[in-house]
Amino acid sequence: MLRSFTSSAASRLRTTRLVTETSTAATRAFSRTAVASHARARTTTHSALPTLGLASRSLAARPLTIRRALATITDTKDPTRTYPKTNPEFATNPILNWHTFPNFAAIKAEHVVPAIEVLTKQIEATFQERSKRMTPTWEGTMGLTQDLEDDLERASGVISHFSRVKDSPEFRKAVEAIQPMIVAISLKMGQSLELYDALVKMVDNKDTWNSLDKEQQRIVQKAIQGMKLAGVGFGLPGEGNAEKQKRFNEIQGKLAQLSLTFSNNLQDETKAFAKVVTDRSELDGCPESLMQTMAKHAQARGHGDGNAETGPWAVTLDSPTYVPFIMNCKNRDLREHVYRAIVSRASKGEKNNEPVIDEILSLRQEEAGLLGFSSYGALSLSKKMASDVGTAKDILERLYEATFPAAKKELAGLTDFAQNHLGHPTPLRPWDTPFVEEEYRKDRFKYSADQISEYLPYPRVMDTLFEVARDSFGVDVSEMSAADQSKAGLTTWNKDVKIYQIKDDASKKVLAYFYGDFYSRSEEKLSGAWMDICVTRMKDPISGDVRVPVAYLICNQPAPLSGTDSLMKFQDVTTLFHEFGHGLQHMLTTVDYPQASGIKGVEWDFVEVASQFMENFAYEDKWLSRMARHHKTGEPMPQEMKETVKKSKQCLAGMAMLRQLHFAMLDLELHTQYKPHGGETIFDVDRRQGKKTVLVTPIPEDRFLCGFGHIFGGGYAAGYYSYKFSELYSADAYAAFEEQDGSVEGRKRIGRKYRDTVLAYGGATDPKEVWKEFRGRDGVEVDALLRHSGLVSSP
Repeated sequence: MLRSFTSSAASRLRTTRLVTETSTAATRAFSRTAVASHARARTTTHSALPTLGLASRSLAARPLTIRRALATITDTKDPTRTYPKTNPEFATNPILNWHTFPNFAAIKAEHVVPAIEVLTKQIEATFQERSKRMTPTWEGTMGLTQDLEDDLERASGVISHFSRVKDSPEFRKAVEAIQPMIVAISLKMGQSLELYDALVKMVDNKDTWNSLDKEQQRIVQKAIQGMKLAGVGFGLPGEGNAEKQKRFNEIQGKLAQLSLTFSNNLQDETKAFAKVVTDRSELDGCPESLMQTMAKHAQARGHGDGNAETGPWAVTLDSPTYVPFIMNCKNRDLREHVYRAIVSRASKGEKNNEPVIDEILSLRQEEAGLLGFSSYGALSLSKKMASDVGTAKDILERLYEATFPAAKKELAGLTDFAQNHLGHPTPLRPWDTPFVEEEYRKDRFKYSADQISEYLPYPRVMDTLFEVARDSFGVDVSEMSAADQSKAGLTTWNKDVKIYQIKDDASKKVLAYFYGDFYSRSEEKLSGAWMDICVTRMKDPISGDVRVPVAYLICNQPAPLSGTDSLMKFQDVTTLFHEFGHGLQHMLTTVDYPQASGIKGVEWDFVEVASQFMENFAYEDKWLSRMARHHKTGEPMPQEMKETVKKSKQCLAGMAMLRQLHFAMLDLELHTQYKPHGGETIFDVDRRQGKKTVLVTPIPEDRFLCGFGHIFGGGYAAGYYSYKFSELYSADAYAAFEEQDGSVEGRKRIGRKYRDTVLAYGGATDPKEVWKEFRGRDGVEVDALLRHSGLVSSP
């Protein structure tokens, strides 16, 4: 998920991923479980409690050997210390004692509470002292808060990241303990009357305002908006209301806790399910790679020795297992059993998310009312590019009108295929459509997802991705060797995690780094895929040094088996390209103000543009030919198979888009019209909306909303429409490449222009201005998305 303009550490702990949607043919197998079981994005954090910004910041002391090593690879000196850090925790606690690269090997759950206790107390004391000398200038506002926010963001970010890739009961307990501390300090800064007054006066003073550059002006304007949404108005003289402020703050703390509860319940329920199968014939149709994975799952649960030939096998709900299972298993009864498990996760007993959802929706509505909005949807849209609920609904309705006829026709074709080619019972049920879709693709294109994966070994895919970056955007990506990591004192949280360096291809200047964690570890790692922030680019105002950005790129493809390379489904490939697109926007920014550097400050419904844009390259013949070679023989992928891959983007695209429109429309309905504890339940709303947008009738027991982590455990509340909104722009952006008619120089020119605008400007420029500079016109061409999806004919 993504963060709004100014990051809040409080919301970061509950929503720190930039999550991707399900867009490829293979991921369509998720059907109604798509958003529940597959989180492909993003970071970053959607901020409900905007504090202000982050630019220069102080550093704790750290071991000299690490400091020297880092200096050799980052070319950045430590910023000048700006507030005292005398407590020993600053020098010894690995959550606090780092600058650019955390020492992940040293982090333990026991470090979390002491780190945040010390840090929040120090920040509160420093902020209180500085509030007395705030002035209506950049230096007298942002200059007095940037280092505090940066320290808070880095510490909370490491904790949040660790909780998603190294989950444990101890870490969960620690995160729950620090939630109130993070919420309290975020509110303290976000509701500061001294800071708000200085910012407003800065805007009102023409001379001061005109002395700021455009980036600073946008940051200040967004900061004021953020503080209003953080409840600063409750304390204003003549306008304030102490009781409302107290209630507002209580709501923030409760929402943080509820969101964490929702996510933990969902993760626990996903882990808990395992259908152990002892008869191999019951798994007829499952590819060998899946059989190996399921045998390992069974072994991990105390059944058998992991032998894929003799079993037993365990079907689980983690996406690398569930998706190929539901697509390929011929056993209809078993598919139904597993499907019912995934759409009923976290919907009963102690882990029931239904009351959690109702309370979240109720509190969000109350929060919106306190701030003067008619609904939480109106509040959410007020800070997005679409601006209001009506605009978002109009966009979805336009796409719906173009999509519904095609989707209905596709389902009729699938039903006919099931009857006449498969002898499959009809009407199709929810556990049938992924299977029939895959059989339809096999029949139409002659190749299964598993056969295609034989030609997509992970190392070649990664090499190709980096060639795309070099060819299109002029950057060089290279993996750091184990020796270089050791020399620099860099550690990771798992042996399979890699560290990569990005340089400008022409100047060879280091631009950024990122950690790559690509394999599934269902016992400790959250399902899905995302990009998140480790550190943000920032220029120290005193020394002038620039700290380069560092990102996390997280995926969940199957780990390699028997010492071979991991073979990637094509959906894994597009997922990787997607997350790398997010990463490029974070890492190739040229903005020196951390409040708006990279993805920070980019409107939520524009932030998926860079990620969805990157997916297009995976389908291009040039790059597909480069990465697609057989993992054993090295033979290139047959041309017919490549055509299958390219055509798969449009195969059943109407049904895929209609599913996404259902999720988006349902999200807006729940956050604008639904009344918790009223005449309808959340499931009633889902079914009512589904009469318009769901073609395959869901089962009465469907409770997928209890697993809709995007809007209840993440940052897409009243914002799921953002995927389709952003996709309009990403399709139009890629059309700029198509318009070059294959010209190598033309594509390079467009690629560089894209890097210098969309990727460079971050949140420091209004996206409408970014778009106009890149595309040369206002507005977006909707037909590009429909054409790429095969829903309208090419010109």
